[in-house]
Amino acid sequence: MMRETDRVWLAQMLILNITMKLLTVSALLCAMLGLTTAAGQHHVEKRAICCPHGWNKYGYRCFRYYSNPLNWAEAQRACESVNANLASVRNIRDYYFIRKVIYHATHANGETWIGGSDGQVERYWFWIDGTRFSYTRWCRTQPDNFSGNQNCMTMNWLGKDCWDDQHCGIRHPYVCVKNMLSFLG
Repeated sequence: MMRETDRVWLAQMLILNITMKLLTVSALLCAMLGLTTAAGQHHVEKRAICCPHGWNKYGYRCFRYYSNPLNWAEAQRACESVNANLASVRNIRDYYFIRKVIYHATHANGETWIGGSDGQVERYWFWIDGTRFSYTRWCRTQPDNFSGNQNCMTMNWLGKDCWDDQHCGIRHPYVCVKNMLSFLG
């Protein structure tokens, strides 16, 4: 017949054995989940805690200034190559943050492409990333569609604190933006 202390010891060993098996199964499940996630990244959402190196965090978005002059479409493609878009300006705080990003990179307020365009329908401005176009900061007399072919937006027109519509083929530096909540892949 078993003594009480032997029963307690046996029960503890049984619990320890079950615990070790559960930990092993948990570790294997985590490893499998990690491999599954790595294999099918385009289905997984990731919330970043900080922006990638070289990007500037503001709210839930990351901004980056690129000094190499491109035309508007090339700039948008360059942004897309880093999973971003030309910057949309949602409000005055976004506007001044983007100006600060430009100034810190260049020590000037030079003309810079951002993501506004009326290339589809004249005078119907939209942001390339689909953000609602609710805030504006046009320079006086702008947008004017000079010569009938100015469909892309710059900020810091002639160093001023405002936007201008320009011919999309002109080459300017540009600012990209990416949301911190993004899909991997």
